[in-house]
Amino acid sequence: MSKQKKQTKTSSTKKKPAQKKTSTTKTTAKKTTAKKPTGTKKTTKTTTKKSTTKKSTTAKKPTAKKTTTTKKPATKKKLTTVKKKTTTTKKPTTTKKVVKKVVKKTPEVEGPLEFYLKAGEIAIAVKKLLRSKVKVGASVLEICEAGEAKIKALGGLWAFPLNISINNVAAHYSAQPDDDLVIRKGDIVKVDCGVHIDGYIADTAFTVSFGTGHKDLIKASEEATKAAIDLIRPGITTDRIGAEIEDIIRSYDFRPIRELGGHQLDQNLLHGPIMIPNVKGTKGIKLEENQAYALETFATSGTGRLLRTETKCYIFQLNPIPIPLRLDSAKRARKVILSNYSNFPFTTRWIAKELSTPTAKISLRYLADKAQIKRYPVLSDVKDSLVSQSEHTVFLTGNSRIITTQENQ
Repeated sequence: MSKQKKQTKTSSTKKKPAQKKTSTTKTTAKKTTAKKPTGTKKTTKTTTKKSTTKKSTTAKKPTAKKTTTTKKPATKKKLTTVKKKTTTTKKPTTTKKVVKKVVKKTPEVEGPLEFYLKAGEIAIAVKKLLRSKVKVGASVLEICEAGEAKIKALGGLWAFPLNISINNVAAHYSAQPDDDLVIRKGDIVKVDCGVHIDGYIADTAFTVSFGTGHKDLIKASEEATKAAIDLIRPGITTDRIGAEIEDIIRSYDFRPIRELGGHQLDQNLLHGPIMIPNVKGTKGIKLEENQAYALETFATSGTGRLLRTETKCYIFQLNPIPIPLRLDSAKRARKVILSNYSNFPFTTRWIAKELSTPTAKISLRYLADKAQIKRYPVLSDVKDSLVSQSEHTVFLTGNSRIITTQENQ
């Protein structure tokens, strides 16, 4: 805009002397004829008026053209360049925002269930292997090592040590580094397997009999777990599930184990705050969508009350509050636990692979006495009783549930 004002002023200054020259007499004509070379050379000397009028007209025309030519291209260039810049800058910003929104939504909605399903697939494959390994004369140590190696080979991680509980032993027996226990004829064997993917767990168990008269005992826990699966969904309360489990087990003339039962699962959390009881009379808690649960039932021919054998403890879990330690081997053991098993239970056998077997046993006993690790002692019913176990993991969705660990669904 500032350039256009200067050009109009210059054109107006040229017009004023031209008007004065036309009004002068013949005496002034000599002055004008002297100035003619600045105009066109072909003009004649006839009259001063005609020559002056020609000069004025010729002076006006180029100034008008200059003003018009300067205005038009300047305005066109500015308008076209501004429009192109605004249109090109808006399009990429809108596409980038849409892509970011899609990426944020997918892990929140599909992530947990996808991991639960992957862990369940691995657990199913491991159970298939274990069913072929569990037989009369088989070493419990070899079964545990084979199952745990299969979990790693399939891309999973251990949610807890593989449990092999025989006869009246209900839970928490995992082979020791020097374990010589073997499966014998007449035994009833419970296999409990745990897998996790990114902290999301598949917890599943089954029972195998190598004797006679165990069929109904195994069926009692299996049918109780099936009934719990049929009942569980968002909105149901835990007391209703527990009552159904007890009714089914007692219908086979066996007892449920009161101290054991199902439990809530979450990322890096094997035993959540909500429990699924095996018995009636408990306070009901309403279950919600997008929660995972291990539905775990136990049937026994014994009393239904467990005995804790503190001297037989092979599974532990880290407590999160460390204290200063004096024993060097305990410091090394805690370092191994923090590096590999900070969120889930572990066994003496795993620590012995990093240290020696005697060092592992002494260190874990010391850490347990100092409350640095939690004990999971072997749990048993009375002598000569038999216990069966059945377990599956479910994920609650909408008005239903997905079983993540069941074969041939």
